[in-house]
Parts: sequence; C-alpha cells; structure tokens
Amino acid sequence: MDLGERINPITKLQIKEIELRNGERISLKIPRTVYPPREDSFLLKEILENLESGGKAMEIGCGSGILSIILAKNGWFLESCDINPYAIAAAKKNSESASIHERINFREGGLGDEGFAIPQNTKLIFWNLPYLNPPSSDEPRLEWIEEASMSDLGDKGWGHQLADFLEINQENLEPDLLIILLQRKYPISPSTTNYWIELGWSHRIIKSIWIYDEKIEIVAYWKPGQGTSILFLEECQSTMEEVKKLPNIGWQRVAANNQIEGRGRRDSIWISDKKDLTATWNIRKSILKSIKPGIIQIIVGTRIAGLLEEYCKWPNDICDKNGKKIAGILIEMDNQDECLRIGVGINHARKNIPGVETQGWSEKMPGTTKMNLLKKVDAALSTLFEEHKLLPSNLLSDKIEIESWRGISKLLSRGYSLKISNEKTRVVGINDYGQLITICRGNEVIIEDLNNLNWLF
Repeated sequence: MDLGERINPITKLQIKEIELRNGERISLKIPRTVYPPREDSFLLKEILENLESGGKAMEIGCGSGILSIILAKNGWFLESCDINPYAIAAAKKNSESASIHERINFREGGLGDEGFAIPQNTKLIFWNLPYLNPPSSDEPRLEWIEEASMSDLGDKGWGHQLADFLEINQENLEPDLLIILLQRKYPISPSTTNYWIELGWSHRIIKSIWIYDEKIEIVAYWKPGQGTSILFLEECQSTMEEVKKLPNIGWQRVAANNQIEGRGRRDSIWISDKKDLTATWNIRKSILKSIKPGIIQIIVGTRIAGLLEEYCKWPNDICDKNGKKIAGILIEMDNQDECLRIGVGINHARKNIPGVETQGWSEKMPGTTKMNLLKKVDAALSTLFEEHKLLPSNLLSDKIEIESWRGISKLLSRGYSLKISNEKTRVVGINDYGQLITICRGNEVIIEDLNNLNWLF
C-alpha cells in the first residue's frame, strides 16, 4: 500500500512510505533521477509479496529498490542491478534503512552491458520492463538517466533481448527458472509475449490493468517441463499407451517418430507416417474440478490451431479454411489412472485417405521442423495446464469457455453450417461440457457427438 509521499525541503529527496502485507512500513528516499514506485510497481509488489519464500532471485532495473526489499523481507537473496548509478546508491541506502541490506547485492549495470550474467542457482528473475516509447523532440523530457531506464527500444524490445540472452545461456540456468515481466500490451510494445512463445516458453498472464490509455500486464514465463524432457521414441504402437508408463509426477509427455497404431475418436485408426507429429501428454485429473473434458479438447484444438494459423472444427479436428483436416485432438482417461491423456496428431503433408480430405502443416509453414512444432505445442499445453511451484493455479473456466467458443466460431464465420439428420441447424454456442448448442426449427438442440452430423461449406 502506498501511504503517500513528500519532499524533504533540505535534501530535495522524495520520501515515499510503503506498507507491506504484514503491516510493516518501509520509508524510501528517492532522488529526482530515480524512478519512484508507481502504479506499475504496486502491481508487481502485489504479485511478489505472495511468492513462497526462499531461494535466489534477480531484479533487473531495481530503481528505488522497493521490490528487491520486499522479496528479501520474504526470505529471498537478491542480486539487483540498474543502469542508473543514482538508483543503485538510493537502493542501497533504502535497503539499509529497512535492515535487509545483507540479503541484497546491488550493482550498477544491466542487460547488454559487458559482464552481465545471471547468478548461479537463480530461481526467479523479475523486471518492471521499460515500456515507454522514446519521446519525440517536442515532448516533455524526464531526467535523462530516468528516461533511459524507462524507454523501450525502437526495433527490438528489452523483453526480446532478455529472451535472446536466456536462450544463449540456457545451459547455465536453473531448469525451473521463472521470469516475471511487467510489459505493455496496448499500445503494442516492441516487447511481446509472442516472441517468447516462438522460442518455446510457456507463459501465464498473472494480472493486467489499464493505466490511463495503456494496458499493462504481468506475465510469467518458464520452460515446459521445468527440467523434465519430452520422452521421444523412435517407434511405438501408440503414444497414448506409452504415456501410461510415465510417472505421475511433473509435466510428462511422450512423442514418437513413427506411431504404428495411433487412434482417433471411438478407436478409429489415426493414419500417420514418420514426418507427422504424434504425441501424448499426461494431465492430472484434478483439472476436471474446474473444466470438463469436452472443453479441454476444444481449448487444446483452439490453441494448436492458433499455432498453425488454421481453424478448430468441433469437436476435435483442426482444418484449413477449405475444411481439409490437418490435425486431431483426443482426450482419454480411465478409472485406474490419476491422469487424463491428451493425444495430438498433426499431418506433415496431405495424405490419400478414402473419404477424408487432408492437408499438412508444411504447406503453410514449410520451414517448420517436427521438433520445432513439437516444442511449440508442448509450450502451448504447458501454458494451459502445467503447474509451477511459484505460481498460483489460475485456470479460469469461464475465460477458457469463451476462448473455446471463439475458436469454434472462426470456422463458422467462414460460411460453415451444420446439418443434423438432414435438417439444417444454426450453431449458437457451446455449453460448459463442450457440447454444441444449436437452433433447429426454432428449438434449442444440444449436440453431444458426431452421429448424423454433417458440416457444410
């Protein structure tokens, strides 16, 4: 909580009082050349105060030092840096006043400087990412050193540069490292979440707010599996059967170079070859308390369709704009296992299958390899379902249902309609079981399966 601020008439320092969650008050002394805690800082404060204690963390762009002080008060050890020497001097003084300076090492510098490094055993990196556009010559200017620390880059944002740095140095990082960034969503910033997605990072939007005409988000990033790799088999009968053999701990998934007897809905055969992507993920059944299997199937299809820049067709297909099938999603579970299984099959190229028109991802994405696509799918599913010990579980069923319906609607908006038992119907929504809600002859009809159902274009 912000308890207000004042200016010391002698030193000209801004004095800002901050109240912590436990009621303790921190008094900050902040020079004019240092970025003071503002709305964005308090948004991050709210998240960081709720992280479980312990471990080593790093703050980039520490400013007055308040966020590092908060984490140190919660049992963390901090390495904190800033390009502004006045910020480092102020942050050190503020940490001493808070009697927490022994837990924080403040140093001058930042990303891009020679010698910049992530300390060993770092479990958390956070950054109130610079998100202001560099001002034009006729705009009011901040103190130059504060302006430099707050302005995002023109062509490639600081968030992108951090992602690149982590990719280059990934062998030296903790496998469960969590990155928490405050970044601008609107107007579009040079630092975007899509860049991290392309590099195979999972992500979760923790919170977002509007500050005047800007939308600011706190986004968490981590690598799928957090040290548990994809089990990749050269050949197997079915990845659905192979994943049952994996332990029910952490993020478990298996992929095969050649799947001999893959299956689709109701034990139909999924025909694949060595260039296709075939994989299955174990997801803990506890998720069913929040979301039904039918919605899980649709949201997975929607997210993967987004990766392929294609369309999700109810209930479990991904197709191109002409209705040619590219991929299928299958959800399976039984009473004996603690997990449900999400099977994904994606064609590399079109196939000659009687009665089915097919397409492959190589038509639209010729430079995408199977391994690269597998990593993106893994990150997309991890974003939805994987748990990170530093993050609260925030699978919001209402938002998932809305996104699922939007995914289905994209294909309907291209002119697709539905016939049921030769009666033309209008699709108007989905329910929380993932069933289609349709209108036929003025009556509402719920569609549960594909029997007597025919899509028309």
